[in-house]
Amino acid sequence: MIGPPHPGVPLAYGTAGFRARADLLDSTFFRMGALAVLRSRSRGGLAVGLMVTASHNAEPDNGIKLVDPDGGMLDVSWEPH
Repeated sequence: MIGPPHPGVPLAYGTAGFRARADLLDSTFFRMGALAVLRSRSRGGLAVGLMVTASHNAEPDNGIKLVDPDGGMLDVSWEPH
C-alpha cells in the first residue's frame, strides 16, 4: 500500500533525482509516475521514463529519476513540480 509523504523528511529533486531510504520513497514513486504522464503529455505523447537508481548504494538506499524522451534528465524548469 502506498502511504502519504513522510512528515519532517525533506526530499528534493536534483541531478541525482530523489535519493532516500527505500521506505521513504513509496509515495514519491507514485507521484513521479503521475508527473511522468504529465511530462509526456506536454511533449506530445512522447515516452517519458522513470529510472530506479541504486547500483552502487547500500540495499536500502535508493533513488528515482525522471528521464525525458531524448534520454536526458528532466528539464530543470520541471524540477519544482
